[in-house]
Amino acid sequence: MAHPRASEKNAIPLAEAMALPGLNPPFPNDSSSGPYRGEQIDLLYAHLPASIAISALLAVILVFVQASVIDPTLLLGWSAALAAVLLIRTVLYLPWKRQNDSASPSDASRRLRRFRMAAIATGIVWGIGGVLLAPSGDIAHKIYVAFVLAGLCAGAATTLAIDPISTRGFLFPVLLPQIGFLSSEGDSISLGMGAMTALFLVFLLSSARQSRRRMEENQHLRLKATENERQLHQMLETSPVATRIADADTFKVIFANASYAQLIESTPEEAIGTVPVQYYAQAQDYFDVQVVLAKGGQVVNKLIEIRAPKGEHWRKWVLASYFSMEYQNRPTVLGWFYDITDRKLKEDRVEHLAYHDPLTGLPNRSLFLDRLQQEIARAAQIKGSVALIFVDLDAFKPVNDRYGHNIGDDLLKTAAERIRNCLNRKTDSVSRIGGDEFVVLLPAIKDEQGAVAVAEHIWLSLSRPFQVEGQNLNISSSLGVALYPDHAQSEEQLIQCADRAMYHAKGEGRDCVRVYRQGMGGEGGGYDGSGARRLAATDA
Repeated sequence: MAHPRASEKNAIPLAEAMALPGLNPPFPNDSSSGPYRGEQIDLLYAHLPASIAISALLAVILVFVQASVIDPTLLLGWSAALAAVLLIRTVLYLPWKRQNDSASPSDASRRLRRFRMAAIATGIVWGIGGVLLAPSGDIAHKIYVAFVLAGLCAGAATTLAIDPISTRGFLFPVLLPQIGFLSSEGDSISLGMGAMTALFLVFLLSSARQSRRRMEENQHLRLKATENERQLHQMLETSPVATRIADADTFKVIFANASYAQLIESTPEEAIGTVPVQYYAQAQDYFDVQVVLAKGGQVVNKLIEIRAPKGEHWRKWVLASYFSMEYQNRPTVLGWFYDITDRKLKEDRVEHLAYHDPLTGLPNRSLFLDRLQQEIARAAQIKGSVALIFVDLDAFKPVNDRYGHNIGDDLLKTAAERIRNCLNRKTDSVSRIGGDEFVVLLPAIKDEQGAVAVAEHIWLSLSRPFQVEGQNLNISSSLGVALYPDHAQSEEQLIQCADRAMYHAKGEGRDCVRVYRQGMGGEGGGYDGSGARRLAATDA
C-alpha cells in the first residue's frame, strides 16, 4: 500500500445515506486531502486481482452448470460481456500496479472514477446474468444462480467496503434484478427467495458500512501515527540535544541527528548502522540499560562516559535517557544525551582539589583518613593487616629558608614523586599531611618485614641528592612504621603509633627507620603527638 503523501486533517463523520449518488463525489471524509483518498484507492486496487479471478471462476462454473438448461448462444454472449468487463478492470489495474510514487490529485480522481464505473459495469453484467441464466420454472437452477450471486456479493461487500459508491454500485445492479425476477415468478418458494435476497442486500449494505467505518478509523489512526512520526523525526532532526534511535532487535542505529553525530565526532550518515555500545567506556552501562528497558522500564539522566571506539582520541560525559518506542513500525530505543563534559571536568577538578594536595597532587589528609578507615574495616573482616608509615623530611626548613619557597616547593614535589615511585602495588598510596610530612598507607601487608622493606626503600630513595633548579640538595628522612592489628586496634591508635615511631627515629639522630614498640615515645619520653593531632584536625 502506498504511503501517505500529505498532512492529515480531522476526519468528518461518514455519510449514512443509502441512495446511489453520482460517480465522482468525494469520499465521506474527503475534507481531508491526499492521504485518505490515496489509501482508499490503493486498497480498492489492491483487491482487484482477487476480485477479477473469483468473478471469472464463478462465471466458468455457472456457465458449466447452466449449459444444460440455457441456450448456448445466450451463455456465450453473457460470457463475452463479462470477459470484456473483467479485461477492462485488468487494464485499469496494471497502470496502478506500476506506479512508483503518489499520483496527482487529478490522476487519483480519474483512477477512482474509472474503478467505480468498472465496478458498476461488472455488477450490471452479473445482474443481467442472474436473470437470463436462471430458467423460469426450474427451482433447482434458480436456487443455484441465487447462491452464486449471494456469494459474489458477500465478497464484493468486503473488498469494496472502503468506497460506498463502488459498494452500492455493484450490489444494487446484481441483487435488485434478481429480487425482481424471483418476485415475478409467483410461486411461494420464489417469493420467499426474493424476500430473503432483499434482506440479504440490506444486511450487506449495513455490514459494508460498518466495515468502512472501521477501515477509516484504522486509516485515521495509521495516518495520525505517520504524521506524528514525521513530526517527531523533524523535531529530533533539528533538536540541539544529541538524539539517536536504535533498533531494539539488532541494536543498530536507524536515526541520528546532527547533534548526536557531533557528540560522537562523526556524521549522521556514518552514525547510521553503528552499534552504540562501541562508544561506551564501560560496556556494562549499556547492557544495564538494555535490561531495564527489557523489563518495561526507562532510564532517565544516567551518567555515562563515552569514548572514541578506536583508540583514546576523546572522552566525554553525558546525561543519558532511554525510552522504548515504536518507530518505522518496529520496536526501537530512543536515546538522548546531554553533553556535560565541561561541567564534569570542572566538578572533577573541584573534587580533586578538595581531596588532594594542590602542590604535590597527592591525596590530602581528608582522603587519607577516609581510605585508612575503609582499609581498617576491611582488614578487620578478613583478619588482615594494614601498615602505616610516617615520613618526615629532616632539616627541610633550613633548605626552604636558604633557597626560597620556590626551590622548597620543587623539592617537596620531587620528594613526593620519589615516595610514590617506591610503592609497587596499586593499593598502596602516599598522602601529604602538611609541611614536610607524608604518610604511606599499605593495605593487606603480609607482615612487619614487608612494611619495613617499603619504608627502607623510601628512606634510601630520599637519601639520594636532589637536583632542583641547578642546586644540588641533600636531605634525609625519618620514618616510623606501625601495623594494625599488631600495634593498634583502631585507625586513631594506628596513627599515634606510627607518629610515635617516627618521633622516636628523629630522637635517635634522624635519618633512619623505626618500627613502633610498646612504650615508645610514651609518657615521659618527650613525644608531643603533633603528627597525630595534625591528622585528626579538620581540613580548612
